[in-house]
Amino acid sequence: MHAVKFLVVFASAARSTNAFHMNMHTGTHATHAMRRLQSSHHIGVTMPRPAGTRHRRHRTSTAAWPVTITMAAPLGMDGPIEAEGTLPLPLQKLDELVVSRGVRLANHAAAISSLACFGLVSMSMAMPSAGMPAGMATLASVITKNLGTTSNAQFSSYFATSITPASYVFLIWPVIAAVQAITLAISILRLAVKPSQGPLEALSTIATGEALSQSELASLSVANLAATLWLFVSSNALPGALPLASFLTLPLVPLFSGYPLRSKPAPSALYKPVLQIFSSFTTIASCLALAVELQYGGRVPFLAGRAELCGCIFLSLVGGLVSLPNRSLARKAVTSLALSGVVARRIASGLSAALLLSPSFLGASALLGWSAVKLVAKE
Repeated sequence: MHAVKFLVVFASAARSTNAFHMNMHTGTHATHAMRRLQSSHHIGVTMPRPAGTRHRRHRTSTAAWPVTITMAAPLGMDGPIEAEGTLPLPLQKLDELVVSRGVRLANHAAAISSLACFGLVSMSMAMPSAGMPAGMATLASVITKNLGTTSNAQFSSYFATSITPASYVFLIWPVIAAVQAITLAISILRLAVKPSQGPLEALSTIATGEALSQSELASLSVANLAATLWLFVSSNALPGALPLASFLTLPLVPLFSGYPLRSKPAPSALYKPVLQIFSSFTTIASCLALAVELQYGGRVPFLAGRAELCGCIFLSLVGGLVSLPNRSLARKAVTSLALSGVVARRIASGLSAALLLSPSFLGASALLGWSAVKLVAKE
């Protein structure tokens, strides 16, 4: 019996030894075959060793190792046709002088078009009587075809509140448009503008600066379109018929124009001002639109017609903006401008005991003082 058990154990050990040598033999041949394939067909072969193995030849089987094969195009087959240093000189110059600039201009096309559309509609609302001659169809007449008859001044008189700013505050709209146009021109020309440079020195830096990113350009484009939509809605507002869309569309402007300022990486210092001014003023305008909706919309009965209460809601929102730390100089200046317009308009209506006891007037005056202090203070 013991002899039979010994023969069985011996046979099993022999089979294991043969399998081990066969695995070594197969792995070695597989390794040599892969190396020949790599050298003759430009194939990259990666065979990671299992943990715990040593660099000893013919000691460890490689048949079960995971193998990664990457194919590379052999010399003479399809590959990059514009490898560095192989382009003809005329084509290089064409790319540098024409193609790259055309692509850069196309990148800015949406922002330029949306700005032009917004400027056209804004001017039409400011001067509604300046229409085109009858029978003359132009691009401007097609764009402004559905524009209503209510101008900016009429909208302010139809829906006056205790915190409506003076008319000079709204002159910031042309300023925003002009700053956008200048910023887009700098981005297209890629000027490396510095505060100490003069105009001629700045022009000498063409194609050496940084352009607006696609995210920044898209944000400006969508913000301009949202502002244009809001102008269309507001132009159709009439006394007793305030469209809800007037409040719903305006907040889209600061939401999109301020997106690059909330994203990483942040815009360059050269392009931050236009985004800060645009988003800051439209944020305050959105708060004013909320106050107008609450007072005149009639959709919140408790607040309908309560000018002082709606004005205090507006001031509480603006006060939250003033309290924010580390605000930029542009944002502080825009907030101070808006609050000064509120106070100036109330004073222009006449000083009286009722005015001095008005919560909205006292709140606006206090906020203006706080905003002015933060404007000149260093944080």
